[in-house]
Amino acid sequence: MKTAEFLSALRGHAGLPVHFSLGRGRAVPAGYHLTEVKRVAFETMDCGAATHRWQETHFELWVPPLRGLRPVHMPAEKFLGIVGRVEAALSLDGAAEAKVFFGEHGRSAVLCTIEEVAPVSGRLEVRLAADAARCKAAERRLEGVAAKITSCCGPSCCRGEKVAAAAQPAATACCDSEAPPQDNAITAALSPFPAAGLRLAF
Repeated sequence: MKTAEFLSALRGHAGLPVHFSLGRGRAVPAGYHLTEVKRVAFETMDCGAATHRWQETHFELWVPPLRGLRPVHMPAEKFLGIVGRVEAALSLDGAAEAKVFFGEHGRSAVLCTIEEVAPVSGRLEVRLAADAARCKAAERRLEGVAAKITSCCGPSCCRGEKVAAAAQPAATACCDSEAPPQDNAITAALSPFPAAGLRLAF
C-alpha cells in the first residue's frame, strides 16, 4: 500500500483506535508508540546486474514498559498528529510504499507490508504481512517465459510439460547467463567501494 493511501485510510476513520495485526494470531500489543517515521531511499543491484532505485516510508512501532498502566491502542487521530509533525520537517512521498517496522521484547523485529486497512467492530484494523525476500532476476526470466507462452504458435506448443521445462531454468539459474563476469560490469558498478574485504556473491 502506498503512503498516501495508508494515511488517507487513517484520516477517513480518525476517531477509531488503530489495531495492527500480523496474522497467525500475532498482533502489535496495545500501548504501542509510533516512535519513528523514516523516509528510506534504496539503491541496489540484483544478481542479474540490474540496478534499482525506489523509496519507501517506514513507520516504526515500539511497545514501552507500561507497569501499572492500562495500555490502549493509539487512535488514528493521534497517529496522524505524529505524522503531521514529521511532515512539517520532512516531506513524505505519497507514492512510496508504506511499511511498518515492529519488534517487541524477546522477539525479532520484522518489517511488514500493509495489506489492508478497514474498520472492524469499532476499531481500524491494519493487516500486515512480513516482507519477503525475492530474486528480481528470476522474476524477469519468468516474465519472459510467460510472454513466450502466451504468444506461441498454437495449442501443440503449450503443453504443461513444455511450460514446466521452460520455467525451470528461469527459476533455478537466475544468476548464470544474465549476469556479466564479475571483472567488468559488476566490479565497475561497485568501484566506489573499497576493494579490501568486499566479496561479491553473484
